[in-house]
Amino acid sequence: MRLRWLVMAVAAVFLAGLPLFGQMGSKSSALSDKEQNGKKMFQQRCSVCHTPPLAGDKTYGPMLNSDTVSGKEAAARDIIMKGTARMPGFQYGLRREEIDNIVAYLKTVKSTGQVGKPSSIADAAKGQQD
Repeated sequence: MRLRWLVMAVAAVFLAGLPLFGQMGSKSSALSDKEQNGKKMFQQRCSVCHTPPLAGDKTYGPMLNSDTVSGKEAAARDIIMKGTARMPGFQYGLRREEIDNIVAYLKTVKSTGQVGKPSSIADAAKGQQD
């Protein structure tokens, strides 16, 4: 009798979680394949410095979003490839297509209102020249 209740309880917990499991595996319809790949590359290569570890914390590098990248795509690609005084370049670690995907993804990221240092791609490019 106890075994039956245990099996039913485990089955209920398992079946209750199935809808959530299906949602986890589904791709966001808002992002294209290119943007999804860019998000993955960003999370693997960039997020350690460009996203706060906890909400409200400061980042090591600037917060990157559509405001910092839109209209400055060429500068963003150049910085990702060559790096800056504080950032390594990824010209040997990422293919051109992957860098383009990161830029495409960043153009979809909305600003959180939090500002990192330097505050924009243009400021980072100035720092690269110094």
